[in-house]
Amino acid sequence: LVGSEMCIRDSISADATHPEKKVAGTPLNNLYTFQNFVGGKSNQIARAAALQIAENPGQSYNPFFIYGGVGLGKTHLAHSIGISVKDNFPNKTVLYVQSEKFAHQFIDAIKNQSTNDFVHFYQMIDVLIIDDVQFFAGKERTQDVFFSIFNHLHQNGKQIVLTSDKAPVEMQGMEQRLLSRFKWGLSADMGTPDLETRIAILQKKMYGSGIELPKEVVEYLAYSINTNVREIEGALNTIDQIAIKHD
Repeated sequence: LVGSEMCIRDSISADATHPEKKVAGTPLNNLYTFQNFVGGKSNQIARAAALQIAENPGQSYNPFFIYGGVGLGKTHLAHSIGISVKDNFPNKTVLYVQSEKFAHQFIDAIKNQSTNDFVHFYQMIDVLIIDDVQFFAGKERTQDVFFSIFNHLHQNGKQIVLTSDKAPVEMQGMEQRLLSRFKWGLSADMGTPDLETRIAILQKKMYGSGIELPKEVVEYLAYSINTNVREIEGALNTIDQIAIKHD
């Protein structure tokens, strides 16, 4: 394990009998809160479930599997859960990790002959958030170790949150026993936001960034960009930068 994860592991290992007293220094983005998340028909089920999980981690919808295309808010919602749990339950250990980083950590553990430490560290997490779990596809040993960690966490009432660009039934290169566990809880789709939601996203982003644009420009952007939230925010930032240069 490297970086902050090494520090986390060492601090937890130092008091293994009381892991609940250690709060992991996870790389959660403080901007990705429920307050900053714009709800709409496209994400209604996912948002409602996320709020319930944040209030009762490990009790409802476990695992919670969020899926959808790029830039639709999956990562934002996953971070919101982690941030809210840390606020509501300061004694719980929360860890957000991208699937590729998890895989690299596991490879390092194999190389350093410390796979037991790696597994033990992850088994002590209260809320584990794995982003872009589709990258486990084709990595048999990584899937095997995650299967073991998943089972331990689930059996001990620990919350598991997963994000992916595809629903479990559409994922290729994943072991069936792992896919079956992904289906144990709730799978929630993050769809493309409708026009009204896109306008609301722009307005919220403008308010938070101190940007002022005519109503006609906001509506034009919302009409023109109908793919994902990230492109909408990117277009708004571009316009803001152009405006700054001309001031």
